[in-house]
Amino acid sequence: MAQSQTTTNEGYGELGKLVAGEAASKVTSVVCYEDACAAASEASTYASPAATKITDSGLSIADADTVVSAQTTVAADTVQLDHQFTASGTKTVTGFGVCNDENDVLYAECCFNAGIAMESSDTLDVQMKIQFKAD
Repeated sequence: MAQSQTTTNEGYGELGKLVAGEAASKVTSVVCYEDACAAASEASTYASPAATKITDSGLSIADADTVVSAQTTVAADTVQLDHQFTASGTKTVTGFGVCNDENDVLYAECCFNAGIAMESSDTLDVQMKIQFKAD
């Protein structure tokens, strides 16, 4: 499926705090979006994401099934989040956001080119990789 993905400036700031040992929290949760999600944006924040966060129907913010380090170029240069949502109602999912443990920082987001119609019992698998590298 075609999509746009990006890490956010807010997420970069949280990562800097983590590395410096300052008060911050790790990548932990994921939330589905509904409504227009034209393009993921570096300027997005938890308070103002690219689209509306879903708050019901089994597609609201949840702890991810797995968050692990992985290798893209060198060992452990990437954080990979995987999660399977199971819908408990009817919604159209237009993307998702990856959040911190306190659910107040948006690390990254993904906007789908087309909405995914979900009905009760449908599942949606999402994955986000955040790689640490120089430009």
